[in-house]
Amino acid sequence: MLPLIGATLLILYSGCESDRSAPPGPDSESSVPVEKPSLKIADWRYVEQLITDQQGKIVVVDLWSTSCPPCLREFPDLVSLQNQFPQEVVCVSFNCDYFGGKNYPPEYYREPVEKFLTKHKAFMTNLISNVPAEELFPTLDLAAMPATYVYDRQGKLAKRFDNERREYGKEGYTYQRDVIPFVKSLLRTDPFKQ
Repeated sequence: MLPLIGATLLILYSGCESDRSAPPGPDSESSVPVEKPSLKIADWRYVEQLITDQQGKIVVVDLWSTSCPPCLREFPDLVSLQNQFPQEVVCVSFNCDYFGGKNYPPEYYREPVEKFLTKHKAFMTNLISNVPAEELFPTLDLAAMPATYVYDRQGKLAKRFDNERREYGKEGYTYQRDVIPFVKSLLRTDPFKQ
């Protein structure tokens, strides 16, 4: 009987030991506060004002959702674009998760969106739409995400990337192949000649 008690105690002790977590120490990663990207709830008019305020810079607005696999796949390249040209390009992530449900206001989406933005170190202008996608998309003449709007230095829409006409093939556009080269072409133009 005694060996059985010893084995049980050993199992209990092992189980407790594996679940036991020591408080974070000075060298522990969890003791370092994680900087979170800013995140604001806004509408498309806010985006339009932001574009107007950025005259002289290229503005890239990415409409995305946490439930859109192509959006999530391309998002790191949006962050990379912002990091590559921080003085000349302003990237804006415009999350469209809000669908207008009475029990799910825009604030409901803050935590998962913030977690995603933090994971990708998206230190840029980050917004959650406070207008349901089904109301927003018709005003933009847009059928679905992902969509990326690129505005020139004067604040005029230079190009909208989407795949409504399948011009980018079955997989759609990518930042590496389509958006970044287009932005670079705009950067090469002299702002005073336009």
